[in-house]
Amino acid sequence: MLLTNRLLLLFFFRAFWMKAIVDGVQAQASNSIPYRALNPNRPAGKSVEPAITVGSSVTTDNTSSWISSSGHFAFGFYRESDGFFVGIQLLVSPTEPVVVWTARPDLKRFSKDAFLNFTQEGLFVTPEKEAVAIPLIKFSSKATSAAMLDNGNFVVSYSKTTARGTIHAYNRGCSSLYYCRSDSDDEYTIWRSFDFPSDTILGDQFLPCGSNLTSSAGENDHSIGKYILNFPCGGASLVFYGLNSSRNDWDTGASDGDYNHLNLDDDGRLYLTSSDGNEKDISDYKPNKDTPDVMIYRATLEWNNIFRVYAHNVQDKLTKIVNEIPNRKDICKGICGVNSYCMIAYSNAECKCMPGFEIMSQNSQVTECRRIKTVPSCVNLTNAAAVFHMEELYNITGMDDLAYSVLSLTSREECSNACLNDCNCYAASFIDQNCLKLKLPLTSGRKDDNHPSVTFMKLAAAQSAPAEPPTRREICIVAIILSAVATISIWIVVMAAFIGAYWFLFRKFREEWRKWEMALTEEIAPRYFSYEELRKGSNEFKQHLGKGGHGTVFRADLPSGEHTIAVAVKKLHGVEMEGEREFQAEMRLIGRAYHANIVRLLGFCHDGPSRLIVYELMLRGSLANHIFESRVRRPSWERRVAILLAAARGIHYLHCECETKIIHRDIKPENILIAEDWTAKIADFGLAKLLNRNQTRAATRTLAAGTDGYVAPECEREVYGSEQAQVSEKADVYSYGIVVLETICSKRNRDVKVLRKLSLCEMVRESYAANELWKLVDGDEVAAPELEKLVKIGLLCVQEDPNARPVMEDVVMMLEGDIDVPTPPSASLSL
Repeated sequence: MLLTNRLLLLFFFRAFWMKAIVDGVQAQASNSIPYRALNPNRPAGKSVEPAITVGSSVTTDNTSSWISSSGHFAFGFYRESDGFFVGIQLLVSPTEPVVVWTARPDLKRFSKDAFLNFTQEGLFVTPEKEAVAIPLIKFSSKATSAAMLDNGNFVVSYSKTTARGTIHAYNRGCSSLYYCRSDSDDEYTIWRSFDFPSDTILGDQFLPCGSNLTSSAGENDHSIGKYILNFPCGGASLVFYGLNSSRNDWDTGASDGDYNHLNLDDDGRLYLTSSDGNEKDISDYKPNKDTPDVMIYRATLEWNNIFRVYAHNVQDKLTKIVNEIPNRKDICKGICGVNSYCMIAYSNAECKCMPGFEIMSQNSQVTECRRIKTVPSCVNLTNAAAVFHMEELYNITGMDDLAYSVLSLTSREECSNACLNDCNCYAASFIDQNCLKLKLPLTSGRKDDNHPSVTFMKLAAAQSAPAEPPTRREICIVAIILSAVATISIWIVVMAAFIGAYWFLFRKFREEWRKWEMALTEEIAPRYFSYEELRKGSNEFKQHLGKGGHGTVFRADLPSGEHTIAVAVKKLHGVEMEGEREFQAEMRLIGRAYHANIVRLLGFCHDGPSRLIVYELMLRGSLANHIFESRVRRPSWERRVAILLAAARGIHYLHCECETKIIHRDIKPENILIAEDWTAKIADFGLAKLLNRNQTRAATRTLAAGTDGYVAPECEREVYGSEQAQVSEKADVYSYGIVVLETICSKRNRDVKVLRKLSLCEMVRESYAANELWKLVDGDEVAAPELEKLVKIGLLCVQEDPNARPVMEDVVMMLEGDIDVPTPPSASLSL
């Protein structure tokens, strides 16, 4: 009996000792695997050992994320505005991570004290110390491990035998987690981020039919946005919806086929696949097969309802857009009805009626237009010009398929006359010396400044009665007069042949051509003026309008067809290198800009040492005339806001929408001119700089570029601290912010500094912090919320750090009320 007891005791002791050894080895192996333990040489999506065990946690510290083995993807908290979201970031560069997935974007942002826990039941966020944990993601069964894979997929798995489960391949055959389990059910995947996309799919990821992508609320706001991309089952198109709308805004068009997956390959190919192996390409992007290891692709539904495919070169730290749906051509598809055309403004489509037409119903979802005035019949009409007139519209394309006749003509006047004298023609389009005759209704028209054209609309004239034929008596009188003139002229013609030829063929022809050339210049392009023309038109340069640092501006009245047109002539100072440089810079830059809020260039003069530039005349002068001069009644608050909005649109056009990015470098009230209808326009491009599309900054050797009081701090520091300064578009944002504050206060920035020994910006910040904004407006009538909004925009624009200033597109949207105005740093106010 004693021997038996000893044998049993020895057996149990040996079993306990062996289990302790095994547990110790497993624990040591588990604790020795860091978060970056994934093998970078193994293909993404293959079976690899995960690196995150139950009980792990991350905080809002940037160094605390779970990172893939390649270092390109990170799971954890990311900062946004005044808080944090939990999600996955693509680390293209250390300074510009890209959010590709967000967990629970419907929740409010977490504070900096929050931390994330990985448990067997799910991922839980504790908002702050000793607070109740919030379930972020709940698992369907108990988890044992997780991993952040190199393809951007965050995967949670279960293993019955070990603390680190197997990660199964992610492919169309494994589109449901149920099919990802092994036969023994000992190891399987229980959750992965690829199955729950937010607004993005990554390379190697697919979107099953019946699934959605939901846009973010803004470019830097990843809470839930306004748009949904849906891929319905049993079709072959992507459908774009508004979040709370039952009507689709746009779709890619139906075609044959029953497709069930939208795929983005790791080489950037975007296409649909069906269960029987058929494929349909969604984009025409041709992947670069030479650099597969350095490229990461993503397809994102942007906040403005555009589905874009991005290519990220992680080696060169570069990003580019390789495809977008819908493109600028197709965004207008199905938006506008008959007799209207589509315009694109800030990536949004807008419908406008053709000239002579008006909207049929304001309540209709599609804009359809009808004639304002009935057009009379042209049957048996001998003088069409007395009954009709041709209204012109520029850069309208997309109606080529509607033409019933195409003529090859050399001038737009011939095209206009061809339609005017054709009873079947109600519109004509002149493109590339082809005249397209059109009948009503007109459809599919869109405005595209990259396709120059002229569209003529046949409209009823004010007096539509046909002219009466001449009487017999009138014919006889004309015949007698012509006979007498011909007889008297016979003996003069021979003697005056040479003089007459010279006069009519040279001088007269040249003078008349100048007049009509000026008329065409108003609509087409800048022309050359002689110094004598401008001297004569400006009355010996006596009609003085203003004087700046680069030249003096005069008024001139120049012949234009049958009448004269008032213009502004800028006479540049200096005939040496500096004057020539200013002249060439202004001609090169403003010649590229064509926008409603940019002063239009009409022509130039380059005679000998004279350098003159001809602009459209802005009859109400500059913004400075209206806000600084005491003898002039200041504009109403609504008009000031409209002027600032127009100026912001002009600057945004120069930065983002012009053919080549332009930095103005001299934004100030004197360079914001106002037309007779109070439309504000940006002027004076003598200091402007050109940037390529992929440039963000430009080098300059110009010292103290700009006007004192409006130059951004970083420009002043760089100018005086190094030989060569760097300037970015944020310098214009700063200058614009000064203009906003001066418009509010009706005081110059430099004048305030002289009187009070502090700048206008500091004065406004003090009033803002003290809740005394009423002191800034000098008795003007303005609603407190409107005043606060404009003050906040101004203070945001004049921040010391250029990167903290908003881009001009955001400024435009703030002024229009499309986005909220954030509170400026280090200031708070409650009205």
